[in-house]
Amino acid sequence: MKKILINSIVIIIIILLLPFVFTFMFSSNNNSNVIDMEYTIYFEQNGNKTKLEFDQYIAGVVAANMPAGYHIEALKAQAVIARTYALYNINLLSQESPNKTQYTTSELGLAYINTEDMEYYWGNDDYLTYLAKIENAVYGTNNQVLLYNNTLILPVFFETGSGYTRNASEAWGIDLPYLISVPSKQDITSINYLKIAEYDIEDVISKLQQYFSNINISEINFFENVVVTERDSTNYVIKIKLDSSTTISGEMFAKALSLSSNHFYIEEYENKVRIICTGVGHGVGLSQYGANAMAEEGSSYKEILTYYYSGTQLTDLDGKN
Repeated sequence: MKKILINSIVIIIIILLLPFVFTFMFSSNNNSNVIDMEYTIYFEQNGNKTKLEFDQYIAGVVAANMPAGYHIEALKAQAVIARTYALYNINLLSQESPNKTQYTTSELGLAYINTEDMEYYWGNDDYLTYLAKIENAVYGTNNQVLLYNNTLILPVFFETGSGYTRNASEAWGIDLPYLISVPSKQDITSINYLKIAEYDIEDVISKLQQYFSNINISEINFFENVVVTERDSTNYVIKIKLDSSTTISGEMFAKALSLSSNHFYIEEYENKVRIICTGVGHGVGLSQYGANAMAEEGSSYKEILTYYYSGTQLTDLDGKN
């Protein structure tokens, strides 16, 4: 139950932070001069403010964003992602506020949990084993970040794919050459890969009207009115028409119906709405499930990272390759 709870919390946090991610994605200046900066990271909870060592912060991010039971090489990949992501965002925040030297975990864009929460969610039996494993992943990748053309990348990730990752240019309208579609076939073996749900037509209309109050959908003509009008090259829904004057994004439709991704198909089944949905998350960047499958098959974290982030270089902060 605890494992289900923490996974749910992580998914919710990632969804809530997507607008924050998009803000940074559209910034044109993300040079890696953050390496030479001095900064402090704090965790705020229940009115208390705790100073964190950088590696302590990275460990908490890995724990919050990837199952600790995953292969150590997958956890190492997540540690590099967390480190790169943090430095990328610190750099951008420092450009907005040049005199800023203190950052909270919530400002840096990824979910974080402290050791007390880790023990609560993992339980006494697994806590020390999992914590040691994650710390090994962090220290085993000490100072390593991902660069593209000598610049820190924005290493977005998601839980489970639909067989291929997506192009950022199609998903978000921004061309990032290291975020291009690659096969992630192992994802189809995940227990979360496929979800099929059936709804009464009136229930679907009600859910949609909670988000889009002006839509005019008839139960009689539902399947003629609600039509997917655009998909990307990996079949994620880009646009879906709700009525003659309303077209929304696939992400908005998925959010309204609490779907796990916007890789879905709608069909009529016994006068009900059947929605077949694959994958969990936005589908851009690294698939965590796919990364773990690669690790189980013998791939190193370096191979995992350079596979999902095309053309990137794994580099030490001191300049070593």
